[in-house]
Amino acid sequence: MKLRHAIASGLLALALAGCAEISGPRSNNTASTMVTTEATVVSVDQATRHVVLRGEDGTTTQVAAGPEVRNLGQLKAGDTVRMDYFRATTVSMADPADTGEVQKAAIAGRAPEGGKPGAMAATNTSMVVTVVNFDSNNGIATFRTPDGMTRQAVVPPELRGFASRRGAGSRVLVSMTEAVAVTIAPEAKG
Repeated sequence: MKLRHAIASGLLALALAGCAEISGPRSNNTASTMVTTEATVVSVDQATRHVVLRGEDGTTTQVAAGPEVRNLGQLKAGDTVRMDYFRATTVSMADPADTGEVQKAAIAGRAPEGGKPGAMAATNTSMVVTVVNFDSNNGIATFRTPDGMTRQAVVPPELRGFASRRGAGSRVLVSMTEAVAVTIAPEAKG
């Protein structure tokens, strides 16, 4: 249980760190999503490090636990594997002095020796893009990245008001945070 709280705290800290860069006097807008899925451990082959999981829909999947997975010996049939995936995109007007270069940060962690297997990883990428066009009919933004490439992306509904108020040539700071955490709960006693 301590690992779950530590992972949740780490994800929250990373999410806040990702947003902190663009907080302050500039207004910003964020679209985020959190997806959680669970699977039940069907079997664990310690020799091959293969784990068979049964998903919520009843399908089974075999995964290989690499050498970086600590404490595989603690995992057994009946345990529940939980995966939480978080993604957030925050946009704000860029500071005129911002060079626009891509900035990346990453963090990762794994269970302590002797505990149930578990891990978390998160990344944050920030860059200043230049608006080329926003089509409010289909929600597609066309923009130029710092390396000069022109790209398109579907703007999440929560950010379309912000996008529609930006004209060609506007510089927008975009910060994207992604995080995943995998935890193991013991078999339910019944």
